[in-house]
Amino acid sequence: MNAFAPLQLQRAVTAICPDIADRANATPRVRGERRLWWELSCCLLSSQVPYALAAAASDRIAKSDLLILPHADEADLADDLTTLLTTPLSMSGSLRRYRFPHARARQLAATTVAIHASAGSLSELIRVAGTGEAVREWLVANAPGIGPKQASMFVRNVGLSYELAILDRHVLNYMTALDITPTPIPTTSSLPRYLKGETALRVHADDIGVSVGLLDWAIWIVMRVAKTTKKEVLAA
Repeated sequence: MNAFAPLQLQRAVTAICPDIADRANATPRVRGERRLWWELSCCLLSSQVPYALAAAASDRIAKSDLLILPHADEADLADDLTTLLTTPLSMSGSLRRYRFPHARARQLAATTVAIHASAGSLSELIRVAGTGEAVREWLVANAPGIGPKQASMFVRNVGLSYELAILDRHVLNYMTALDITPTPIPTTSSLPRYLKGETALRVHADDIGVSVGLLDWAIWIVMRVAKTTKKEVLAA
């Protein structure tokens, strides 16, 4: 699976955790409504899509202000978002098309309407929820297209909490390599099942002496390097 033994992986992860903590401490919390919506839309749009393409699509949507104001008709909002997502995006001098424009437009429209109906704004939803765990739980229950991984990513990216884990494939591979959990859980799993994997990783984080959100950030970096190193070794 990797070019390094499990103990080497753990040592590498542990070694960079202090630097990750410094980066986290230096990152201010996101509070502006427009930026909050950008982060949420990017988390939704980046599922099975390259991050750069999702970010470009989120930039376009943010400029339209479609997500900022309440909408009486979810279908009309979905149509407007579909138009934005089906129009090719200019990236590095070439035009790229976003995958799943219709499905993601419907999901983002439903999420927008639900948030405005519940709290009036995304910032108010976060304020009322109070904790990262509560925000994640609300999003998983009410935001179509946003599962536990995407919701955890949003909470992390806006600086609300580093006590939630983003269980992507790199983290799951690390957990398998170190036998932290015998059966890796899919990142699209239900929240109760996701929490089992998060709890297992949190125990490992406690053993190392770091919050689980900082640990999985370090894991992500190390596992990407390990994957690249393995390819280089095989190609040699």
